[in-house]
Amino acid sequence: MFRSIKELLGYQIMAKDGQIGKVEDLFFSDESWIVRYLVADTGPWIFGRKVLVSMQALGQPVWASQTFPVELTREQVENSPDADLAKPVSRQYEEKLFEHYRWQSYWAMSNVVPGRSFFIPPNLFRDPNEPVEENDLETHLRSTRELLEYRVVATDGEAGSVKDFIIDDEGWQLKYMVVDVGDALELENEKMILVALEWIKFIRIADKEILIDLNREAIKFSPPFDPNLAVNRQYEEVLYDYHGRPKYWQVVDRV
Repeated sequence: MFRSIKELLGYQIMAKDGQIGKVEDLFFSDESWIVRYLVADTGPWIFGRKVLVSMQALGQPVWASQTFPVELTREQVENSPDADLAKPVSRQYEEKLFEHYRWQSYWAMSNVVPGRSFFIPPNLFRDPNEPVEENDLETHLRSTRELLEYRVVATDGEAGSVKDFIIDDEGWQLKYMVVDVGDALELENEKMILVALEWIKFIRIADKEILIDLNREAIKFSPPFDPNLAVNRQYEEVLYDYHGRPKYWQVVDRV
């Protein structure tokens, strides 16, 4: 089922023996757009501390009570390696974290969720014309919160701003950006649209903008998105047909 990232922020994270915090953010891989961690704000239990919880530890979410149960104890979380999440998360830190919890390293796994995923170029955050520094290769985690409010730029000019992301809660892969286009396109009324992540050309972190492979005219008349309604296959059919793009669910699985 598709869900809003903003909807998940603030969910309670429940260990086996009590609450450990609330969801502050979700970190995803910039190579696959699969969520790898919940960022838990542990205050007031551990004041001022934020910890990473791997999706491997996640049990069955309780959507009605907005709760994420995790297969951890409060003691495990309290004794987990400290991290400065204001800085990029290094692979060295992840290795310490996975050793502490005895998790299996996700970087040794496939980036594809069979039957559910599409492929996204791994360089959306990296300018192909710029050399890649060796240290940069260790940093592949990105914050969903960081991308909210980024400017969205079409092939022929500004098109809006990012307001949310839509995620598939089966594979935990981000699927769509929710873009507010009303002001940028000088529309009389507010309008939100969905932009599939395959349609992103490049993300400029320094400029806080996302370049997409759509023009302003196509965006202006794109099927509107209502955040109060669920994204279903019927809506996806209309969206992909309007933009004349191949449907990810019809692409032959390459796994």
